[in-house]
Amino acid sequence: MSQIVIVGTNHRYSPLSVRERLAFDNEKLDRYLHEIKSIDGIKEVMIISTCNRVEVLYVSSEDRLDDVVEYLSKHSGIEKEELEEYLYVKRDIEAVRHVFRVAASLDSMVVGEPQILGQLKEAYKWSVEFYTSGAEINRIMRRAFHAAKAVKTKTEISRGAVSVAYAALLKIKEFTSIEGKRVLSIGNSEMNRLACKHFYENGAVISKLANRTIDNIKDLAAEYGAEIYPLDRLKEAFEGIDIVISSTGAMEPVILKEHIPSDREIVIIDLAVPPDSEKGVAELENVMLINIDDLKSIVESSLKFRRKQSELAEKIIDEEIEAYKEYVESLDYDSVIRELRLRAERIRRLELHKFKKMYKNSVDDELLEGIDKLTKSLLSKVLHEPTMNIKDFLNHPEGDLYIELLKRVFNISTSKKDVRCFFSENT
Repeated sequence: MSQIVIVGTNHRYSPLSVRERLAFDNEKLDRYLHEIKSIDGIKEVMIISTCNRVEVLYVSSEDRLDDVVEYLSKHSGIEKEELEEYLYVKRDIEAVRHVFRVAASLDSMVVGEPQILGQLKEAYKWSVEFYTSGAEINRIMRRAFHAAKAVKTKTEISRGAVSVAYAALLKIKEFTSIEGKRVLSIGNSEMNRLACKHFYENGAVISKLANRTIDNIKDLAAEYGAEIYPLDRLKEAFEGIDIVISSTGAMEPVILKEHIPSDREIVIIDLAVPPDSEKGVAELENVMLINIDDLKSIVESSLKFRRKQSELAEKIIDEEIEAYKEYVESLDYDSVIRELRLRAERIRRLELHKFKKMYKNSVDDELLEGIDKLTKSLLSKVLHEPTMNIKDFLNHPEGDLYIELLKRVFNISTSKKDVRCFFSENT
Protein backbone atom coordinates (compact mmCIF):
# COMPACT_ATOMS: atom_id res chain seq x y z
CA MET A 1 0.00 0.00 0.00
CA SER A 2 1.21 3.49 -0.86
CA GLN A 3 1.64 6.04 1.90
CA ILE A 4 0.42 9.60 1.34
CA VAL A 5 2.33 12.09 3.50
CA ILE A 6 2.46 15.86 3.80
CA VAL A 7 5.23 17.45 5.86
CA GLY A 8 5.73 21.18 6.23
CA THR A 9 5.17 24.34 8.20
CA ASN A 10 3.00 27.43 7.97
CA HIS A 11 2.39 30.81 9.61
CA ARG A 12 0.99 29.17 12.76
CA TYR A 13 3.87 26.75 13.27
CA SER A 14 6.93 28.85 12.46
CA PRO A 15 8.15 32.46 12.31
CA LEU A 16 8.88 34.21 9.04
CA SER A 17 12.63 33.71 9.54
CA VAL A 18 12.18 29.91 9.41
CA ARG A 19 9.77 29.94 6.47
CA GLU A 20 12.07 32.12 4.39
CA ARG A 21 14.96 29.68 4.89
CA LEU A 22 12.74 26.76 3.91
CA ALA A 23 11.27 28.52 0.86
CA PHE A 24 11.93 26.96 -2.54
CA ASP A 25 13.12 29.05 -5.49
CA ASN A 26 10.51 28.51 -8.21
CA GLU A 27 13.16 28.87 -10.89
CA LYS A 28 14.86 25.74 -9.51
CA LEU A 29 11.70 23.77 -8.73
CA ASP A 30 12.49 21.14 -11.34
CA ARG A 31 15.68 20.26 -9.47
CA TYR A 32 14.04 20.22 -6.03
CA LEU A 33 11.17 18.00 -7.16
CA HIS A 34 13.46 15.45 -8.76
CA GLU A 35 15.86 15.47 -5.82
CA ILE A 36 13.03 14.52 -3.47
CA LYS A 37 11.59 11.99 -5.92
CA SER A 38 15.02 10.38 -6.20
CA ILE A 39 14.79 9.33 -2.53
CA ASP A 40 14.39 5.55 -2.53
CA GLY A 41 10.75 4.55 -2.17
CA ILE A 42 9.22 7.93 -3.13
CA LYS A 43 6.99 7.57 -6.17
CA GLU A 44 5.35 11.00 -6.42
CA VAL A 45 6.07 14.46 -5.04
CA MET A 46 4.69 17.99 -5.13
CA ILE A 47 6.08 21.12 -3.44
CA ILE A 48 3.86 23.92 -2.12
CA SER A 49 5.93 27.03 -1.32
CA THR A 50 4.14 30.34 -0.64
CA CYS A 51 4.54 33.32 1.67
CA ASN A 52 2.80 31.54 4.51
CA ARG A 53 3.60 27.87 4.00
CA VAL A 54 6.21 25.43 2.75
CA GLU A 55 4.99 21.86 2.33
CA VAL A 56 6.08 18.68 0.61
CA LEU A 57 3.32 16.28 -0.44
CA TYR A 58 4.64 12.88 -1.44
CA VAL A 59 3.56 9.32 -2.06
CA SER A 60 5.92 6.49 -1.08
CA SER A 61 5.98 2.71 -0.97
CA GLU A 62 7.53 2.78 2.53
CA ASP A 63 8.17 5.23 5.37
CA ARG A 64 10.54 7.91 4.08
CA LEU A 65 9.64 10.77 6.44
CA ASP A 66 13.09 10.87 8.05
CA ASP A 67 14.75 11.20 4.63
CA VAL A 68 12.42 14.02 3.56
CA VAL A 69 12.99 15.94 6.80
CA GLU A 70 16.73 15.42 6.33
CA TYR A 71 16.42 16.90 2.83
CA LEU A 72 14.49 19.92 4.17
CA SER A 73 17.17 20.39 6.82
CA LYS A 74 19.96 20.45 4.23
CA HIS A 75 17.92 22.66 1.90
CA SER A 76 17.19 25.25 4.61
CA GLY A 77 20.44 25.02 6.55
CA ILE A 78 18.44 24.48 9.75
CA GLU A 79 19.60 21.68 12.04
CA LYS A 80 17.24 18.71 11.83
CA GLU A 81 16.42 18.68 15.54
CA GLU A 82 15.51 22.37 15.46
CA LEU A 83 13.57 22.09 12.22
CA GLU A 84 11.41 19.24 13.53
CA GLU A 85 10.03 21.59 16.19
CA TYR A 86 8.41 23.69 13.43
CA LEU A 87 7.09 20.88 11.22
CA TYR A 88 3.75 19.13 11.12
CA VAL A 89 3.22 15.72 9.54
CA LYS A 90 -0.07 14.34 8.27
CA ARG A 91 -0.56 10.92 6.73
CA ASP A 92 -2.99 9.26 4.34
CA ILE A 93 -6.58 10.52 4.69
CA GLU A 94 -5.53 13.28 7.11
CA ALA A 95 -2.95 14.43 4.55
CA VAL A 96 -5.71 14.50 1.93
CA ARG A 97 -7.97 16.45 4.29
CA HIS A 98 -5.18 18.97 4.87
CA VAL A 99 -4.78 19.54 1.11
CA PHE A 100 -8.55 19.99 0.74
CA ARG A 101 -8.55 22.56 3.57
CA VAL A 102 -5.61 24.42 2.06
CA ALA A 103 -7.33 24.52 -1.35
CA ALA A 104 -10.54 25.83 0.24
CA SER A 105 -8.49 28.47 2.12
CA LEU A 106 -9.49 27.13 5.53
CA ASP A 107 -5.84 26.85 6.58
CA SER A 108 -4.78 30.31 5.40
CA MET A 109 -3.74 33.30 7.48
CA VAL A 110 -6.69 35.02 5.82
CA VAL A 111 -9.46 32.41 5.82
CA GLY A 112 -11.29 32.53 2.51
CA GLU A 113 -8.59 34.36 0.54
CA PRO A 114 -8.62 33.31 -3.14
CA GLN A 115 -4.84 33.49 -3.74
CA ILE A 116 -3.96 30.13 -2.19
CA LEU A 117 -6.06 28.18 -4.70
CA GLY A 118 -4.16 29.77 -7.58
CA GLN A 119 -0.85 29.03 -5.85
CA LEU A 120 -1.88 25.41 -5.29
CA LYS A 121 -2.87 25.02 -8.94
CA GLU A 122 0.50 26.46 -9.95
CA ALA A 123 2.35 24.05 -7.64
CA TYR A 124 0.41 21.12 -9.07
CA LYS A 125 1.03 22.29 -12.62
CA TRP A 126 4.79 22.18 -12.00
CA SER A 127 4.62 18.66 -10.57
CA VAL A 128 2.77 17.56 -13.70
CA GLU A 129 5.08 19.43 -16.06
CA PHE A 130 8.19 17.95 -14.41
CA TYR A 131 6.68 14.43 -14.28
CA THR A 132 6.82 14.09 -10.49
CA SER A 133 3.10 13.62 -9.88
CA GLY A 134 1.24 10.38 -10.49
CA ALA A 135 -2.09 8.69 -9.96
CA GLU A 136 -2.36 9.43 -6.22
CA ILE A 137 -1.44 13.13 -6.32
CA ASN A 138 -3.51 13.62 -9.47
CA ARG A 139 -6.59 12.21 -7.73
CA ILE A 140 -5.99 14.25 -4.58
CA MET A 141 -5.59 17.51 -6.48
CA ARG A 142 -8.55 16.91 -8.78
CA ARG A 143 -10.78 16.39 -5.76
CA ALA A 144 -9.14 19.23 -3.80
CA PHE A 145 -10.02 21.74 -6.51
CA HIS A 146 -13.55 20.34 -6.59
CA ALA A 147 -13.77 20.78 -2.81
CA ALA A 148 -12.54 24.37 -3.07
CA LYS A 149 -15.21 25.12 -5.67
CA ALA A 150 -17.91 23.55 -3.49
CA VAL A 151 -16.88 25.64 -0.47
CA LYS A 152 -16.82 28.82 -2.55
CA THR A 153 -20.30 28.25 -4.06
CA LYS A 154 -22.03 26.90 -0.94
CA THR A 155 -20.69 29.38 1.64
CA GLU A 156 -19.94 33.07 1.92
CA ILE A 157 -16.45 32.43 3.24
CA SER A 158 -14.92 34.65 0.55
CA ARG A 159 -17.33 37.53 1.06
CA GLY A 160 -15.58 40.88 1.01
CA ALA A 161 -12.14 41.79 -0.24
CA VAL A 162 -10.14 40.34 2.61
CA SER A 163 -6.69 39.03 1.62
CA VAL A 164 -3.13 39.57 2.76
CA ALA A 165 -2.91 42.42 0.26
CA TYR A 166 -6.13 43.94 1.60
CA ALA A 167 -4.94 43.43 5.16
CA ALA A 168 -1.89 45.54 4.25
CA LEU A 169 -4.21 48.29 3.06
CA LEU A 170 -6.17 48.17 6.32
CA LYS A 171 -2.90 48.28 8.29
CA ILE A 172 -1.78 51.47 6.56
CA LYS A 173 -5.20 53.04 7.05
CA GLU A 174 -4.66 52.75 10.79
CA PHE A 175 -2.15 55.61 10.69
CA THR A 176 -2.49 57.47 7.40
CA SER A 177 -4.81 58.27 4.52
CA ILE A 178 -4.43 56.40 1.24
CA GLU A 179 -5.99 59.11 -0.88
CA GLY A 180 -3.56 60.53 -3.43
CA LYS A 181 -0.58 58.49 -2.18
CA ARG A 182 1.89 57.48 -4.93
CA VAL A 183 2.53 53.73 -5.06
CA LEU A 184 5.48 51.76 -6.42
CA SER A 185 4.82 48.04 -6.99
CA ILE A 186 7.87 45.76 -7.24
CA GLY A 187 7.23 42.33 -8.74
CA ASN A 188 4.53 40.68 -10.81
CA SER A 189 2.94 38.22 -8.39
CA GLU A 190 -0.78 37.82 -7.90
CA MET A 191 -0.25 39.56 -4.56
CA ASN A 192 1.21 42.61 -6.34
CA ARG A 193 -1.68 42.82 -8.73
CA LEU A 194 -4.30 42.41 -6.02
CA ALA A 195 -2.61 45.02 -3.83
CA CYS A 196 -2.51 47.48 -6.73
CA LYS A 197 -6.22 46.91 -7.28
CA HIS A 198 -7.11 47.49 -3.61
CA PHE A 199 -4.93 50.59 -3.25
CA TYR A 200 -6.19 52.08 -6.51
CA GLU A 201 -9.82 51.50 -5.51
CA ASN A 202 -9.10 53.33 -2.24
CA GLY A 203 -7.75 56.45 -3.91
CA ALA A 204 -4.02 55.75 -4.27
CA VAL A 205 -2.13 56.44 -7.48
CA ILE A 206 -0.33 53.41 -8.95
CA SER A 207 2.55 55.54 -10.14
CA LYS A 208 5.41 53.14 -10.91
CA LEU A 209 5.98 49.44 -11.51
CA ALA A 210 9.28 47.56 -11.33
CA ASN A 211 10.07 44.00 -12.33
CA ARG A 212 12.93 41.83 -13.51
CA THR A 213 11.12 41.15 -16.81
CA ILE A 214 9.63 44.37 -18.15
CA ASP A 215 7.30 42.71 -20.67
CA ASN A 216 5.44 40.90 -17.88
CA ILE A 217 4.10 44.12 -16.34
CA LYS A 218 3.26 46.10 -19.48
CA ASP A 219 -0.42 45.16 -19.20
CA LEU A 220 -0.52 46.37 -15.57
CA ALA A 221 1.26 49.59 -16.52
CA ALA A 222 -1.28 50.20 -19.26
CA GLU A 223 -4.15 49.59 -16.84
CA TYR A 224 -2.94 52.21 -14.34
CA GLY A 225 -0.93 54.51 -16.59
CA ALA A 226 2.18 53.70 -14.57
CA GLU A 227 5.85 54.09 -15.43
CA ILE A 228 7.94 50.93 -15.79
CA TYR A 229 11.39 50.35 -14.30
CA PRO A 230 13.80 47.40 -14.36
CA LEU A 231 15.10 46.25 -10.98
CA ASP A 232 18.51 47.80 -11.61
CA ARG A 233 16.84 51.26 -11.60
CA LEU A 234 15.02 50.91 -8.27
CA LYS A 235 16.82 53.93 -6.77
CA GLU A 236 15.27 56.07 -9.49
CA ALA A 237 11.89 54.36 -9.12
CA PHE A 238 11.76 55.26 -5.39
CA GLU A 239 11.84 59.00 -6.12
CA GLY A 240 8.55 60.71 -5.23
CA ILE A 241 6.99 57.49 -3.87
CA ASP A 242 4.92 57.23 -0.66
CA ILE A 243 4.10 53.51 -0.55
CA VAL A 244 6.04 50.52 -1.84
CA ILE A 245 4.43 47.11 -2.35
CA SER A 246 6.97 44.35 -2.99
CA SER A 247 6.51 40.64 -3.67
CA THR A 248 9.10 39.43 -6.17
CA GLY A 249 9.86 35.86 -5.10
CA ALA A 250 13.59 36.63 -5.36
CA MET A 251 15.91 34.68 -3.06
CA GLU A 252 18.07 37.75 -2.36
CA PRO A 253 16.92 41.26 -1.22
CA VAL A 254 16.04 43.63 -4.05
CA ILE A 255 15.27 46.69 -1.88
CA LEU A 256 18.50 48.14 -0.51
CA LYS A 257 19.10 51.06 1.87
CA GLU A 258 20.80 52.96 -0.94
CA HIS A 259 17.58 52.88 -2.99
CA ILE A 260 15.56 54.85 -0.45
CA PRO A 261 15.57 58.67 -0.51
CA SER A 262 15.93 60.40 2.85
CA ASP A 263 13.74 63.43 2.04
CA ARG A 264 10.32 61.79 2.51
CA GLU A 265 8.53 59.21 4.64
CA ILE A 266 7.95 55.88 2.92
CA VAL A 267 5.86 52.86 3.86
CA ILE A 268 7.24 49.58 2.52
CA ILE A 269 4.89 46.61 2.43
CA ASP A 270 7.16 43.60 2.00
CA LEU A 271 4.96 40.61 1.23
CA ALA A 272 7.76 38.39 -0.05
CA VAL A 273 9.26 35.26 1.50
CA PRO A 274 12.22 35.53 1.72
CA PRO A 275 11.88 39.31 2.32
CA ASP A 276 12.62 41.67 -0.55
CA SER A 277 14.11 44.26 1.85
CA GLU A 278 17.61 43.99 3.23
CA LYS A 279 17.77 44.07 7.03
CA GLY A 280 19.03 47.64 7.35
CA VAL A 281 15.95 49.08 5.61
CA ALA A 282 13.75 48.69 8.70
CA GLU A 283 16.20 50.77 10.74
CA LEU A 284 15.89 53.88 8.55
CA GLU A 285 14.09 56.68 10.41
CA ASN A 286 11.92 57.69 7.46
CA VAL A 287 10.79 54.13 6.65
CA MET A 288 7.92 52.10 8.07
CA LEU A 289 8.38 48.46 7.08
CA ILE A 290 5.39 46.08 7.14
CA ASN A 291 5.96 42.38 6.49
CA ILE A 292 3.77 39.28 6.42
CA ASP A 293 3.94 38.65 10.16
CA ASP A 294 2.98 42.27 10.96
CA LEU A 295 -0.38 41.67 9.29
CA LYS A 296 -1.55 38.92 11.64
CA SER A 297 -3.48 41.18 14.01
CA ILE A 298 -5.34 43.05 11.27
CA VAL A 299 -6.13 39.76 9.57
CA GLU A 300 -7.60 38.31 12.76
CA SER A 301 -9.86 41.31 13.30
CA SER A 302 -11.20 41.03 9.75
CA LEU A 303 -12.22 37.40 9.88
CA LYS A 304 -15.02 36.98 12.44
CA PHE A 305 -17.66 36.46 9.78
CA ARG A 306 -15.47 34.08 7.83
CA ARG A 307 -14.83 31.96 10.90
CA LYS A 308 -18.57 31.37 11.22
CA GLN A 309 -18.73 30.42 7.56
CA SER A 310 -15.74 28.14 8.00
CA GLU A 311 -17.81 25.86 10.25
CA LEU A 312 -20.11 25.22 7.31
CA ALA A 313 -17.09 24.85 5.03
CA GLU A 314 -15.61 22.17 7.30
CA LYS A 315 -18.79 20.11 6.92
CA ILE A 316 -18.44 20.40 3.14
CA ILE A 317 -14.84 19.22 3.42
CA ASP A 318 -16.05 16.17 5.41
CA GLU A 319 -18.48 15.39 2.58
CA GLU A 320 -15.73 15.82 -0.01
CA ILE A 321 -13.43 13.48 1.92
CA GLU A 322 -16.11 10.78 1.90
CA ALA A 323 -16.63 11.33 -1.82
CA TYR A 324 -12.87 11.07 -2.37
CA LYS A 325 -12.68 7.77 -0.49
CA GLU A 326 -15.56 6.33 -2.51
CA TYR A 327 -13.96 7.59 -5.71
CA VAL A 328 -10.60 5.99 -4.93
CA GLU A 329 -12.24 2.71 -3.97
CA SER A 330 -14.05 2.66 -7.32
CA LEU A 331 -10.80 3.14 -9.24
CA ASP A 332 -8.98 -0.15 -9.57
CA TYR A 333 -6.90 -0.24 -12.73
CA ASP A 334 -6.19 -3.95 -12.30
CA SER A 335 -9.91 -4.72 -12.06
CA VAL A 336 -10.51 -2.84 -15.34
CA ILE A 337 -7.87 -4.99 -17.06
CA ARG A 338 -9.33 -8.11 -15.47
CA GLU A 339 -12.89 -7.22 -16.51
CA LEU A 340 -11.85 -6.45 -20.10
CA ARG A 341 -10.06 -9.80 -20.36
CA LEU A 342 -13.00 -11.67 -18.79
CA ARG A 343 -15.47 -10.11 -21.21
CA ALA A 344 -13.26 -10.86 -24.17
CA GLU A 345 -12.78 -14.43 -22.96
CA ARG A 346 -16.55 -14.91 -22.56
CA ILE A 347 -17.08 -13.73 -26.12
CA ARG A 348 -14.31 -16.04 -27.37
CA ARG A 349 -15.79 -19.06 -25.62
CA LEU A 350 -19.31 -18.25 -26.79
CA GLU A 351 -18.19 -17.97 -30.40
CA LEU A 352 -16.14 -21.16 -30.09
CA HIS A 353 -19.18 -22.95 -28.69
CA LYS A 354 -21.29 -21.75 -31.66
CA PHE A 355 -18.59 -22.91 -34.04
CA LYS A 356 -18.49 -26.40 -32.46
CA LYS A 357 -22.28 -26.75 -32.75
CA MET A 358 -22.28 -25.56 -36.33
CA TYR A 359 -19.47 -27.85 -37.48
CA LYS A 360 -19.71 -30.72 -34.98
CA ASN A 361 -19.95 -33.36 -37.71
CA SER A 362 -17.16 -32.06 -39.93
CA VAL A 363 -14.45 -30.90 -37.49
CA ASP A 364 -12.41 -33.30 -35.37
CA ASP A 365 -11.19 -32.72 -31.81
CA GLU A 366 -7.62 -32.02 -32.87
CA LEU A 367 -8.71 -29.14 -35.11
CA LEU A 368 -11.01 -27.75 -32.42
CA GLU A 369 -8.12 -27.80 -29.97
CA GLY A 370 -6.01 -25.91 -32.51
CA ILE A 371 -8.75 -23.31 -33.03
CA ASP A 372 -9.03 -22.91 -29.24
CA LYS A 373 -5.29 -22.22 -28.95
CA LEU A 374 -5.36 -19.88 -31.96
CA THR A 375 -8.23 -17.74 -30.62
CA LYS A 376 -6.58 -17.55 -27.17
CA SER A 377 -3.34 -16.40 -28.78
CA LEU A 378 -5.13 -13.82 -30.94
CA LEU A 379 -7.03 -12.50 -27.93
CA SER A 380 -3.86 -12.21 -25.86
CA LYS A 381 -2.04 -10.32 -28.62
CA VAL A 382 -4.97 -7.98 -29.29
CA LEU A 383 -5.31 -7.11 -25.58
CA HIS A 384 -1.59 -6.85 -24.81
CA GLU A 385 -1.06 -3.27 -25.99
CA PRO A 386 -4.30 -1.89 -24.47
CA THR A 387 -3.33 -3.58 -21.17
CA MET A 388 0.09 -1.91 -21.21
CA ASN A 389 -1.54 1.45 -22.00
CA ILE A 390 -3.91 1.10 -19.06
CA LYS A 391 -0.92 0.58 -16.77
CA ASP A 392 0.72 3.70 -18.23
CA PHE A 393 -2.42 5.70 -17.35
CA LEU A 394 -1.44 5.34 -13.69
CA ASN A 395 1.15 8.11 -14.08
CA HIS A 396 -0.82 10.35 -16.42
CA PRO A 397 -2.62 13.41 -14.99
CA GLU A 398 -5.76 12.48 -16.92
CA GLY A 399 -5.33 8.73 -16.38
CA ASP A 400 -8.55 8.29 -14.41
CA LEU A 401 -10.46 10.07 -17.17
CA TYR A 402 -8.97 7.72 -19.79
CA ILE A 403 -9.91 4.70 -17.71
CA GLU A 404 -13.47 5.94 -17.27
CA LEU A 405 -13.79 6.57 -21.01
CA LEU A 406 -12.49 3.06 -21.67
CA LYS A 407 -15.02 1.62 -19.22
CA ARG A 408 -17.80 3.55 -20.99
CA VAL A 409 -16.67 2.26 -24.41
CA PHE A 410 -16.82 -1.36 -23.19
CA ASN A 411 -19.94 -0.74 -21.10
CA ILE A 412 -18.38 -1.72 -17.76
CA SER A 413 -18.90 1.63 -15.99
CA THR A 414 -21.68 2.24 -13.46
CA SER A 415 -21.35 6.05 -13.65
CA LYS A 416 -23.65 8.13 -15.81
CA LYS A 417 -22.05 11.52 -15.13
CA ASP A 418 -20.36 13.50 -17.88
CA VAL A 419 -16.64 12.78 -18.19
CA ARG A 420 -14.74 16.07 -18.14
CA CYS A 421 -11.12 16.91 -18.82
CA PHE A 422 -9.56 18.18 -15.59
CA PHE A 423 -7.02 20.53 -17.17
CA SER A 424 -9.52 22.21 -19.49
CA GLU A 425 -11.45 23.25 -16.37
CA ASN A 426 -8.45 24.24 -14.23
CA THR A 427 -6.13 26.27 -16.46
